[in-house]
Amino acid sequence: MSDQEYYEDDGYDEPQSRLPGWLTETPYWAISAVLHLIVILVIGGIVISREVAKQQQKKVVVKREFKPKEYDPTKKRAMKRRPKILDDIKKKPILKLKPDVVTPSKPKGTDMNNMTNKNLMRDSVNDSFGTGGGFAGAYGNRSGKGSLTREGGSEGTEQAVLAALKWLERHQHPDGHWSSKEFFKGNCKDANIYDGDIQGFDGFDVGVTGLAMLAYLGFGHTHKDGEFKEFRIVMRKAMNWMLKQQSRDASDPSKNGVFGHTDKEEWIYNHSIATMAMAELLFISRDKFKLARSVQDATKYCMKSQNDNFGWKYEYKGGLNDTSVTGWMVLALKTAKACSDMRLLKEIQPEEYKPHFEWAINWFDRSTSKLTGITGYEAPGDEGSRLQKIHPDPYPFSKRLSCMSAVAVLCRLFAGESRKSDAIKNGVGILMKEPPRWAERRDKRLSTINIYYWYYGSYAMFQFGGPKWREWNDAMQEALLPSQVMGTDKDGSWDPIGEWGAAGGRVYSTAIGAMTLEVYYRFERQEGG
Repeated sequence: MSDQEYYEDDGYDEPQSRLPGWLTETPYWAISAVLHLIVILVIGGIVISREVAKQQQKKVVVKREFKPKEYDPTKKRAMKRRPKILDDIKKKPILKLKPDVVTPSKPKGTDMNNMTNKNLMRDSVNDSFGTGGGFAGAYGNRSGKGSLTREGGSEGTEQAVLAALKWLERHQHPDGHWSSKEFFKGNCKDANIYDGDIQGFDGFDVGVTGLAMLAYLGFGHTHKDGEFKEFRIVMRKAMNWMLKQQSRDASDPSKNGVFGHTDKEEWIYNHSIATMAMAELLFISRDKFKLARSVQDATKYCMKSQNDNFGWKYEYKGGLNDTSVTGWMVLALKTAKACSDMRLLKEIQPEEYKPHFEWAINWFDRSTSKLTGITGYEAPGDEGSRLQKIHPDPYPFSKRLSCMSAVAVLCRLFAGESRKSDAIKNGVGILMKEPPRWAERRDKRLSTINIYYWYYGSYAMFQFGGPKWREWNDAMQEALLPSQVMGTDKDGSWDPIGEWGAAGGRVYSTAIGAMTLEVYYRFERQEGG
């Protein structure tokens, strides 16, 4: 039966094509070509739109509220220039809560058995450091989103940071490191200007290189990203040098993975600061190929070297503890934990950090005086360490500046301890009695210059927030901004005349000064108690 007969026998009319005549007459190969062209254009449009979106997102992230002007050391920096928005903020609290009641005392999800009053096993990068800052910062919201001016920074603070980074750039050794004692003077037009300068100790090169890297990282620069090309080059050289300083000895756990191992006491400072710097570099750059194994081994070393149930000191599980070393180790592990949260360290799970933070809190509890609330260096409420050989009696620096209390307050807040806890309230009260003040020794008046104390105190008070933070911030800017050197090759640096300048030298004082002025956007303020 023919097709025509089939339709007629069943009373079924042959279906008629509803397509336009020109289409039915068009060859199939031509139709196919047109359809493929349309698909290609659609896919291409999607890819292009995504790339445009990425570019727009990148521009938003790195945008600054105050774009630093072209660097000119002969021009006076805007140290006192404060935008109107800061004056408006001063009229009302940054946080709309009472000064000592910043957040509820018990964060949601807190385990009552958790000694740090915070569940540190959450599967989130916003754990103790805040959300990631992409190209423009480590963990907090970078400038461009309002954090700079909202938190008390200004064009003056940003210019001071930029000037410090330019000085560090000029004095980086060609192989990528910085020296605590003999920093590089090859680009200095008048090297004699440093005659009589305080020289740091030998052996701290790994540590001061880590501090310098952290200063660039805080300003939004890695070996891959950042708005200043020369700073990206600086970071690439520093990263490559630091990788070469790491020991590789799988047969000896007391050496495997450590940065700059020596038989001298300074090695533990070198390792903790270097670990923090390399972990932050990994977190921001996401360069697992170059950095993941290094950070992973360094982090494991931090964990293995800790004294059971307490902190760290100068020996691998040596049984002795001190608050200064423990503070740097806590910051290193918190930075590494952010990497583990992002699955950048596959061999270290986020929950593995919990006991190490709890042990550190145990040490802070042990070293804090129940009578005064002061956290000591090696014992409850002691006055801290002294460079006795460099500064013999009468000791020229005030020991009323309780740097170890600042360390303890910051680490407790990072661990999620309630702002209403006695330990934190007492610690904040101690810090507020001795805000930053640049006063050199005069006759019987002791020097109050201690950038190490100002660094930890600034980050602790920022995390605490409220009016006390604004009061501290005003004092900190008054101490740091006018004292930064302006003009000559020293432009952008800070003279190493503070209590620990004799150990770290001008590189130390300049790097940690810059890091202090990055407090407004480096770490997001913690939620919770």
